[in-house]
Amino acid sequence: MKIAHAAVLSSFLVGLIATSASPVMAQDIRIENYKNTVSNLVSQWAVAEIKLTGKLAPIVEKLAQKEAIPDPTDADKERIAELQKQRDAISDEMDNENNNLQVELMIVEVQPGAPKRELVILPDWLKEVVKAKGIPIGHGVTIVPDADFDVKALKLKSFTVSLSFPWG
Repeated sequence: MKIAHAAVLSSFLVGLIATSASPVMAQDIRIENYKNTVSNLVSQWAVAEIKLTGKLAPIVEKLAQKEAIPDPTDADKERIAELQKQRDAISDEMDNENNNLQVELMIVEVQPGAPKRELVILPDWLKEVVKAKGIPIGHGVTIVPDADFDVKALKLKSFTVSLSFPWG
């Protein structure tokens, strides 16, 4: 009789643990799925931004050298104009990558039923992910992410990434 009682009690406890753990586990999975998706999007963005930053850094350095010439020749002035166009074109590409990331992040939604208490921390988490995976600080380049999450709608309300770098 004691074995049957223990079996019933253990079955009851297993069932209780399973039913109480399932919603929590599902909520964690919803948040984790969102974080994984966002992390992948930010990683793709970071790869593109790092590549563009690698192209931008030598142009900014050459431009600074040319602009430092006290009395530039016509050839120097042409080279300065060419470098400025290259810098601006790369800056436009970087802005395009930022806009693409913003659109992609605005489309991603947390699955319904995710715990609101965990959603509140997502904007700060997202900022940290962008900083951590973003372009390396160097050559005067810095990134400044900003995010706002709508807990009721379970999606990002706004997200921006500002890049700043020396213009020479």
